[in-house]
Amino acid sequence: MGISRIKRHPKYYLYDGSVSIHYFFERESEYFREAFETAGPQEDGHSDQAAFRLDDVTISEFERFLWVFYNPQYMYDEKPIDHWVTILDLATRWNFPGVRDLAVRQLEKLDMNPVERIITYDEYNLDKSLLLPAYILLCKQPSRSVEDGNRLGMPTVLKINEAREYAQKSASEQGCHSPTSADAEDEELVEILKDVFSLS
Repeated sequence: MGISRIKRHPKYYLYDGSVSIHYFFERESEYFREAFETAGPQEDGHSDQAAFRLDDVTISEFERFLWVFYNPQYMYDEKPIDHWVTILDLATRWNFPGVRDLAVRQLEKLDMNPVERIITYDEYNLDKSLLLPAYILLCKQPSRSVEDGNRLGMPTVLKINEAREYAQKSASEQGCHSPTSADAEDEELVEILKDVFSLS
């Protein structure tokens, strides 16, 4: 990659060289530590002339990721869902465990559609116990669209249906007339879902 093709970012390029993006990436990510070690001197990222090339990320995605490190007030709560999903994606791909944990904490604060939350958390292999509130919402819904069912996948749909049946049966046993899964208490649904999804 020739020097003529390098564009200095107006916000994240540090002209005085006092802090290096290279340092953060090497410190926080095993992926980049290994990549920098195996890179030749002409591409090890220590200077403009030896820029380390990233081919699997767009400029806008990379800007979102750098924002985590160069956010002067560390004000994270104003960013939307797609911002944090991008950060979660890159942190997962590049093995930044601290940044990944931050993205998960921020997503937990945001109001996500339960189907979107389940799909996102499953894609990045997050702790399924974090999905209990989303599972509860789906259990209490009277119905779901075919599209949502297709997106969730058959295993998840079957487990949600199983939990709904257990909840409906429990409500019936407690004397509820014409019971539905929505009649079950949240605490009871949590225990049912833990059993169905084999959560500790």
